Amino acid sequence: MKIINHSTSHVLQLTTPIFPINCYIVKEENYCTLIDCSKSGTAKSIIQAVEETQLPLKYIILTHAHSDHTGDIQKISAHFPDAEVCIGKKEYIDSQNNVHNIRMPIEPNTLLFEGESIGSLLVRETPGHTNGSISLIDQRTHTAYVGDLLQSQGGLAISGDIRWLFPFPAMATVDKQLAIESVKQLCEKETLQYIFCGHGPVTIYSKESFARLITRAQKK
Repeated sequence: MKIINHSTSHVLQLTTPIFPINCYIVKEENYCTLIDCSKSGTAKSIIQAVEETQLPLKYIILTHAHSDHTGDIQKISAHFPDAEVCIGKKEYIDSQNNVHNIRMPIEPNTLLFEGESIGSLLVRETPGHTNGSISLIDQRTHTAYVGDLLQSQGGLAISGDIRWLFPFPAMATVDKQLAIESVKQLCEKETLQYIFCGHGPVTIYSKESFARLITRAQKK
């Protein structure tokens, strides 16, 4: 996996080659948090990257429970047994009810709700890509970790708006209109600067570009 150090956001971005899947290590003062777990087969690289921060891993947070985000969570959790595994409550319920493609490979320690804080990260419920997707806002840097609510690979798009250079997040979206509403609410509620997606490079937020993004998705 390639590691990109975004020092201004206190985060390491870990991304797979060819078919880019991101996970993130967010650094706090005395610990770190892993957001998503990429795909299966990446545990060794993720564990090594966490250990190289020289910070204890306190939380493993999943934005949603698709297999390219849950990855080798069993192996990662076993290596860091003190780390709390966290997921949105709605997503966990869907995983227990055999909702299509929603699988939680491990029992979580903590279920997350709208408005909760995990260290510097504020939880926002942002359904659309899945029923129970969440985003995490680092309140220190106004950085949003949005899972697959947005993609930047193949062109910036809201989940459900197909970009043919990378159509996969759109094809896995359960409610396109709800995804648009979730993006609108994030833009209205939060002061945003950086957007980190599940697929693709970091995006710098601007009100104008996101207004165009919403208009494009609504038209389609």
